[in-house]
Amino acid sequence: MKTDTTQQNIPNGWQATTLGKVASITNGSTNTQDAIADGQYPFFDRSIEIKRSNKYLFDDTAIILPGEGAEFIPRIYSGKFDLHQRAYAIFPDKNIVSPAYLYNFLYANRKDFVKSSVGSTVKSLRLPFIQSVDVSFPPIKEQQKIAEILGAVDDDINKTQEVIKTTEKLKHGLMQQLFTRGIGHIKFKETKIGQIPEEWDVVSIRNSSIKLIDGDRGTNYPKHEDFSPEGFCLFLSAKNVSKNGFIFDEVSFISQDKDRALRKGKLEREDIILTSRGTVGNVAYYDEKISFDNIRINSGMLIVRHGEQFDPVFLYRYFSSPQMEAKYSSMGSGSAQPQLPVGSLEQVEIPLIPISEQKEIASIISAVNEKILVNKKLKEKLTLLKKGLMQDLLSGSKRVKV
Repeated sequence: MKTDTTQQNIPNGWQATTLGKVASITNGSTNTQDAIADGQYPFFDRSIEIKRSNKYLFDDTAIILPGEGAEFIPRIYSGKFDLHQRAYAIFPDKNIVSPAYLYNFLYANRKDFVKSSVGSTVKSLRLPFIQSVDVSFPPIKEQQKIAEILGAVDDDINKTQEVIKTTEKLKHGLMQQLFTRGIGHIKFKETKIGQIPEEWDVVSIRNSSIKLIDGDRGTNYPKHEDFSPEGFCLFLSAKNVSKNGFIFDEVSFISQDKDRALRKGKLEREDIILTSRGTVGNVAYYDEKISFDNIRINSGMLIVRHGEQFDPVFLYRYFSSPQMEAKYSSMGSGSAQPQLPVGSLEQVEIPLIPISEQKEIASIISAVNEKILVNKKLKEKLTLLKKGLMQDLLSGSKRVKV
């Protein structure tokens, strides 16, 4: 198999050959049902999750390659491990190829495994094909240096992901605490929604200042031919509202005339958007940071307008909270196309908190969320950096000094 990196001219001092000539490749013999939850050794099969086993087939450094599935993403492991009968362990000749270098080379070319897999229902890789994969590599010391550079970036990516994971866990716990215990309270009372501070009240969404507004579903609802890549009013689709807020990678617009013909469903600044059909419970906030001045929801969304009793950022955080996520899950009706009934949502009771404390709570959660966003952006930059380094270093277009 000609990989992306071996399509290019081989630099001076590099070698080009096939994987089977520089590595021993073998499959495992264990079935998935033989995995043991608290087993002593890692057990690799086609899934991302690492299972466990009480026996090991190999004790070495190997590149593990799934032999079937939708994706064929290699990983590297050193030590004792068990292996599925449809997964492969690749043991490079360490005098010729560094295991860490070979792992990065195969990872960079992982899409070629998908292209060359066979089968209609379940895609699979055959041993002769894997053995025929073209590989190219510089002298061993240069390989080791390349692997060291890429490994350092991997370490930074993993550390950043760990910060994201830890901070998201902190945010989840804070939301649970702040939306039930508040800030600095010492006296609490029992209510329909559980124990809350004595100074708080409970109100149903229907009896609060909150307005739930759905989209215009009448005869003027846009048809396929009414949408264009550019236009006067952004018309939201399910792709634009995620669990983490707005995503504008793909957008569709309607004209000003079409916008005027529609009645309900036009956003105002500080509105909250809630998906109510299909994927229910995704929430986004339309603040001044959003560059589009004219936005409408589609028929699978609701506008949540805060009113005078609620700080908009607080309400956005509350509608994104674990408490509300549980409500969305319990109210969602219809298995094929889950829906969030407006009538049921209006009956949900929520805490009514003094505006000053709402703002404090919102500020704390927003600060934690900002840390998550900063680290997600850092991870994206590191991932792009690694991609560029792999293209340069694994092709030899840029050489490293050893």
